[in-house]
Amino acid sequence: MTDGDDDTVPTGRAGVDPLIAYPLESTGETGQIERPGDHTPWWFIPGMFAVGLGFIGLLMFISDRRSEDAAPISEPSVSQAPAPATVPETVAAAAAEPAPTDEPAPTAEAVSTTVDPRIADLPAPGAVRVGPDDYDIASRCEVHLPFEPVDSETQLSSYFFFDGNGERGLVERAVDGSGDAATRLVSGTLTSTTEVAEIGDAGAFIASFVGADVVVNPVTDTDTQCGDRLVTNEPGQFAEPHTRIILDVCVETGGPTGTTISGLTSQGSRFEILQAGGELAEIVFERGPDDILRTSAPATILRTGDQLSASGVISNGTDDLDITIDIGATAVVDEARACNPADRL
Repeated sequence: MTDGDDDTVPTGRAGVDPLIAYPLESTGETGQIERPGDHTPWWFIPGMFAVGLGFIGLLMFISDRRSEDAAPISEPSVSQAPAPATVPETVAAAAAEPAPTDEPAPTAEAVSTTVDPRIADLPAPGAVRVGPDDYDIASRCEVHLPFEPVDSETQLSSYFFFDGNGERGLVERAVDGSGDAATRLVSGTLTSTTEVAEIGDAGAFIASFVGADVVVNPVTDTDTQCGDRLVTNEPGQFAEPHTRIILDVCVETGGPTGTTISGLTSQGSRFEILQAGGELAEIVFERGPDDILRTSAPATILRTGDQLSASGVISNGTDDLDITIDIGATAVVDEARACNPADRL
C-alpha cells in the first residue's frame, strides 16, 4: 500500500469521487449514494408540458365564450327591415279620396260666441232697476243657505237698497228644488214671482213683478255682506236653525226706552233691540206680516268692541223660539245711521 492509499476508499486512491470511480449499478451492491432523479420516468417532463398546454387552451376557450355572450345584439338596419305588405289598389284609392262634405269645416275664426243682447241694457254694476229707476245696492248676501244643515238645496241671494223716498227696498232670488223665484219688498209688503231669467253669466237677472220689472246687476269684484245674522231655533233644537242675514241696521237714541237698534233681514223680517241700559234688553221680532214675537223675560246683551250680541226667548203666544242676534261683522252699531219712522216696528 502506498502512502496515498486510504483504507476507507475502495479504489485505494484518495481524493477520487466514488460516484465516478464506481458508477451506480441497479443492484446497489456498491453501497454508494444514488444521484437524484435517477428513478424519474422518462415521460414525466413531456407529460407536464402537455398538461400546461391543455390548461392554457381551456382558458382561451372560456374567454372566447364570455366575449360572445357579452357582445350587444345589433339592430337591423333600415335596409334590412321587411317590406310593408302591399295595400290593395282599391283600398289605397278609397283612403286617398277625400270624404264628401256638404259644407266646409268651420275654422277657429268662424266660430263666434252668442252674446245676450240684454246685457247692454243692464243697470250699472252694483245697482237695481225698478221700472225706469236705478238704485244703488247698499248691501247684499249671495248664495246664502238659510236652512243649513237640514236643507242645503235652498239658496237665497239678497239685494238691499233705498228707494227714491228713502225707504227700505229688498229684492231676493231663491233657488231650490222647485225652481227659480224672486221676492220684492215694497213698503213692508212682500210680493213674489216665478218669472225669473238670467242675463249673461255674471249673476244678473230680471224678475217680472206685477206693475214693474226688476233688474239686478250685482257687484262681482267685492265680498258680500253675510256676516251679521239673526238665528232662530225651536227651543232646545239648535241642530235645525233658521238663519237670516242682517242687511240694514239703524239706531234711535233718547227715546222712552233708551237706545233702540232696528234692523232688516233677508226674507223681509225685521227686529228691534230695546236697551234701557246695562246688559238686559227686550227683543221684538217681526217674522212676517202680522206675526210679531217678543221676549217675555229680559234678553241678554253682550258687547265686545264692535261686536254686539243679543239672545233670549221670544213668543207670540203660540210659538216660542230661541233667538240670537249678532251684529258687528258687517255693520257697526256705533256707526249706524239714525232710524226713520218707517224703520220702526
